[in-house]
Amino acid sequence: MEEDVFVQLYEKYHICVYRYLFSLTRHHPTAEDLSQETFVRALSVLQTPGVTIKAWLLTVAHNLYVDHVKKNRRLTYPDPEYFDNISQGDTETLITDKEHRREIYQLVLDLPEKQRQAVLLCIVNELSHQEAGKILGLTGSAVTNLIYRARKTLKTRRNKHEQ
Repeated sequence: MEEDVFVQLYEKYHICVYRYLFSLTRHHPTAEDLSQETFVRALSVLQTPGVTIKAWLLTVAHNLYVDHVKKNRRLTYPDPEYFDNISQGDTETLITDKEHRREIYQLVLDLPEKQRQAVLLCIVNELSHQEAGKILGLTGSAVTNLIYRARKTLKTRRNKHEQ
């Protein structure tokens, strides 16, 4: 029974956890390793009442990422293939969409660490500001402030890039 629950949990959240970790590490093998470790740790809380699984998984993933960064100080793995698998459409639209997504992705990656993490947790992974705050060790209002500053920075940088 517990194995079925774990498989369902993995199928439902693996992509979310992996994308979050890949956005932080920018390295497929590292993101996959940290994702697997996140789900190994999930086995211990499967039957714990009152746990929001998605937020808990992203908390574990974040903590594993922080530990990984501490062990491996130099983490700059550019991965140009991140947005290669986008949805169907005509060729011109696909090229434009791919370029636009890569541009936005690069702008997000260039944000200061805390702003980038807040954006990834709240906007990309759709966590509440309170849930993201717990993961980052901040208050919900501090996360709101980080996202506000990130959006302002992204808008300014995008406008500069378009000129």
